[in-house]
Amino acid sequence: MGYYIYQESALIVIKKENFAACYEALCKLNDRDDLKRGGGWGGDISSSHPRPEGLSYHPARWFSWMDADYPLTCSNFLQILQQLGFQYEIATEGNPIHEVALPNWDAGDLCNVSWNGEKMGQEDLFFEAIAPWIEDDSFIEWRGEDSEMWRWFFKDGTMVIQKPIILWHPHAVAEKLVVKEPVG
Repeated sequence: MGYYIYQESALIVIKKENFAACYEALCKLNDRDDLKRGGGWGGDISSSHPRPEGLSYHPARWFSWMDADYPLTCSNFLQILQQLGFQYEIATEGNPIHEVALPNWDAGDLCNVSWNGEKMGQEDLFFEAIAPWIEDDSFIEWRGEDSEMWRWFFKDGTMVIQKPIILWHPHAVAEKLVVKEPVG
């Protein structure tokens, strides 16, 4: 089961000086057992039990497709992105693509992400948690297995989920159909 998603396009910019704040916010997110959809276990504990005393995470509750103890296994923000299923690109000086596409970037900033996962988990919660440090007008566009489309759009420290409006222009003809007379 699960819902397959595909990234259509993206432009995400996070300044390098905000990586530590992003890491802290994502680690703090793991305290929210009430948001976690993954879970199960075996033996003496299940997801319906309270968090065991002395643990910084609930071993039977986790965010979909993430390790229950990801703050312990990921030592920085970029490693958490990788565990979520994203590859990332870091801006470099002298890269003409970065110079044209990214206003106000510096070498070392995160300048894009690409999804290499398959099924949707709870990635939206992670990006919502770091929205205060994502540069305005950043976005990730998605398409679901049923062709539904949406995007995460970042502005003023928040993430909103937008749905597209598709307009068919009556004068925009890509190819004109010509019916030919039958031969013979």
